[in-house]
Amino acid sequence: MNMHDPSETPRIPAEKNSDPGDSDPPKSITFEALAEGQTEVLIEFHGQVYRLRSTRNKKLILNK
Repeated sequence: MNMHDPSETPRIPAEKNSDPGDSDPPKSITFEALAEGQTEVLIEFHGQVYRLRSTRNKKLILNK
């Protein structure tokens, strides 16, 4: 094996990052598709529940 030829250098697999957003483009979904006709959804994250609500003024509000 030629140590100066990069094509022959043994490769160690890269460690997978625990944050999928770092390697893949973020998933996109409309609020309407997520809420399925409702004005709010509850989102559980690390044991906490968050409320994502759409207002009459076309704004989103996230509350813990």
